[in-house]
Amino acid sequence: MLSRQNKQPQFSTYISDFCRMVDNAKSDYQWNRDEVNRLDRLTQDYLHMLELDKLDYKQRAKVATQIAKCRQERRASKDTAETLEPLIQFLDSDKGRNMMNLMREVLGKTRKVEERMENRTYRYKVYEPPGGQHE
Repeated sequence: MLSRQNKQPQFSTYISDFCRMVDNAKSDYQWNRDEVNRLDRLTQDYLHMLELDKLDYKQRAKVATQIAKCRQERRASKDTAETLEPLIQFLDSDKGRNMMNLMREVLGKTRKVEERMENRTYRYKVYEPPGGQHE
């Protein structure tokens, strides 16, 4: 038997990475949307502290610093969500769901082909190797 020595690139890895990226995009989008909402509520907490808690100058300065940090984090989450939104809208459409189903189907078929090629052997039909051993 003659076995294949050259390694073929594993294209299934690229397809799998794409599917994983899409799944991660969906969870990242939702996490960032939730984070924007959480940070909005935190901003309101800080504003109510300033309004109602009779803080001295030093305490007000600390709350103002926390508000600035909170708003920067909110901006980063909002920007990420806005960037992912067109992709998520597509993925949530019928075409997007269909595409992902087809990509997963392609992934399965590609893995089967790669597995078959990995274990491929050839049995000689006419040629007699030295020593007469046909494996």
